[in-house]
Amino acid sequence: MAKMLDFNALQHPTLPITLKDENRTVVHIAPPTVALLDRLQAAVPELGEVAQQKDRGAVKALYALIADLMNCNDDGHVFTGEELEREYNMSLYDLVAFIRAYFDFIHEINDAKN
Repeated sequence: MAKMLDFNALQHPTLPITLKDENRTVVHIAPPTVALLDRLQAAVPELGEVAQQKDRGAVKALYALIADLMNCNDDGHVFTGEELEREYNMSLYDLVAFIRAYFDFIHEINDAKN
């Protein structure tokens, strides 16, 4: 006999964040695709260099990556790196804080699966 699947019992993991815009927009970040997670892990070693050298190309690439991660959300928001920097007032420090929280979120999901 098949088990019953109760959709009311399922909880989709999200990372709620509040952005620094005037409306204090709340976004519920969902788990990433494997490709996005790979991109993030590849970028981590370069974060210190990006923060210190302030190479504009590297900084733009980091904002774009964070926007792609934030675009995996349950709220239908779509971000660009430029919007995160200009409209949502995210600094490099904010990006690093997001990455730390995001990795914690991913580790919690992985721990729950095991």
